[in-house]
Amino acid sequence: MARASTIWTCCLLLALGAAAIVALPVSAAGGAPQRGLSCRSLAADQALPYWARQRNVTVLVDSVLLSGQTKLRSVMACRRIAIRGRPALMVGAAERQLRAAGRRVAPLVVVGVGYNSLWERNRRRYDVWAARFDSEARRLLGTLRRLGARQIVWVTLREPRAEFLTPLGRSELREYSWYFPYANERLRALDRARDDVVLADWAAVSNRRGLTYDSIHLTAAGGVLMARTIRAAIDAEAARQAAQRRR
Repeated sequence: MARASTIWTCCLLLALGAAAIVALPVSAAGGAPQRGLSCRSLAADQALPYWARQRNVTVLVDSVLLSGQTKLRSVMACRRIAIRGRPALMVGAAERQLRAAGRRVAPLVVVGVGYNSLWERNRRRYDVWAARFDSEARRLLGTLRRLGARQIVWVTLREPRAEFLTPLGRSELREYSWYFPYANERLRALDRARDDVVLADWAAVSNRRGLTYDSIHLTAAGGVLMARTIRAAIDAEAARQAAQRRR
């Protein structure tokens, strides 16, 4: 919706909406154990960093990653996943609500917010909105660290192309998908600046057909691919840190 005549934020609403951050109960995931780091090696390999050896994972969501939570639990069956968030969650709101609640998070946190952010078309006043996004992202990371996070995996936004979308998805390109690359630019800068953040690069793998029913919300196939992308980022960073520790 328009906040002013040229300032846009996207409210990605599903029927699951709530007025504040909610924590969905942790449940055992079905399906086969995850590939990559085996269930046994999570706890047994002392070369792995502390955060990778813990089974608990906190996942901070808006409606996009929320639409893939079932597949995330299945693909990452070795992990005990706790979902926090709601549809239309903005970065700043996520930080404020987490801080107010004061509840601990897991050492490993997956962040799937950023779609609901403020930008102007054609990069007008880009520096202003980028500075706002950066500031809110840094505050969110600081709050997560104070609540117990040691490693953050942030999922980049899809940058959809018309040829891979349904008619509904193509209609949304004119409304809000135009600014997703702006948010990804800031996430890549954040990744370069911090050693406790890595990206699960959904933007790099998601331009293909059948992954979403609109431009961003996940089908079953999209949920599986996003979950595997997140799992791969976790495994790669754990392996990188383990290799450093073995030197």
